[in-house]
Amino acid sequence: MTTTPERRPISLSNYRDILAYVPHALGFHPQNSAVLLLIDNDRLEATLRVDLPPTSRGEDIKTWTNQVLRLLARIPTIQDVALVIYAPEEQHAEVGTPYQKIVNSLEDALSQQDLRLRHAWCRRGTMLWDYDPEQIDCATEVPPLDTNETHLSMILAGSAPMERPWDGTGVSEWSNSREVLRLVVSQDDNVMECLEAWQRILDMAQSHSAVTLHEDPELAAVLLGSLGTKFIRDLVPYLASQGLEDTLDIIFGVSFEAQEGALAPLTDFLLGRGWYAPDWRRVDRLWEVARDLLGVAHGDSRQALLCILAWIEWARGRGSMSLVLLRQAVAENEKYELAVLLQKLMSHGIMPSWSTDQLRAWRANFS
Repeated sequence: MTTTPERRPISLSNYRDILAYVPHALGFHPQNSAVLLLIDNDRLEATLRVDLPPTSRGEDIKTWTNQVLRLLARIPTIQDVALVIYAPEEQHAEVGTPYQKIVNSLEDALSQQDLRLRHAWCRRGTMLWDYDPEQIDCATEVPPLDTNETHLSMILAGSAPMERPWDGTGVSEWSNSREVLRLVVSQDDNVMECLEAWQRILDMAQSHSAVTLHEDPELAAVLLGSLGTKFIRDLVPYLASQGLEDTLDIIFGVSFEAQEGALAPLTDFLLGRGWYAPDWRRVDRLWEVARDLLGVAHGDSRQALLCILAWIEWARGRGSMSLVLLRQAVAENEKYELAVLLQKLMSHGIMPSWSTDQLRAWRANFS
């Protein structure tokens, strides 16, 4: 679920604006998906993407509808829903309006929850169906959206949706990767040194940190080596979000058993529970640094980086992006426990509490 970027309002009845907007909200062009735009008091609050049901059998449609309702229940203020179905381009597509049974099932279920399905469309390739009773069964061709005002507004603000979710591959190898890897050693006994190194790099602007990392192989080696220690690896997202002082409280609590349940704040944060409001500027910086380090990481350090990137996407409310990264991590090393655990957790549609709180949720930086 992606919280709506704070940009100029888009028309919630104009399918051109909706089709232009969705890839920017998700970060990629959806396929074989249902995208729900969640509306509160005529304001678009969030965008939710779910896979289409595997078949059009009644049992599969019912299961799918119940899944959608469970996700919507996490935002109790929602009043209306707009729906776009991105249908696969099948060689022998069904006659009539595609996925009509799904739309009917969802509309009935929403009405029982006092929610309204305001608009619904289905796109297959260049063709579009409107589920409005007066226009149903009448497909129209989708016009080019390159000059759409909503699309251009997002592009000018820095948005660049991908054709498909990024899986963590394709990062260019560092020119000094051999030197960095030669310097990587276990950092089990250097928790403070590692956290201070992460703190230092997260405090830098992106342009500065990129240069520093590539020109300081010892610093890059410390960051990579730290990820081999599970405790440090799990502390890094917390450090980015909550800062060094709060992170030290956890370390001292664990080291000296100063308080019972010293790890509770860390556990709650990583599971998206409680009052936490992540520092999204620093969390976004962690994403940039972790992605950069993929160009030199190998083995467990690479799996750790993929897990951190996946966790950040999940924390942002972009579960689809997260699952693609985790699938890649598991494909590369099915014995890496954190990747397997996170994949199971996020496959069940669990979302962090802050993703449904307008004051704490991440917003794409389209400004």
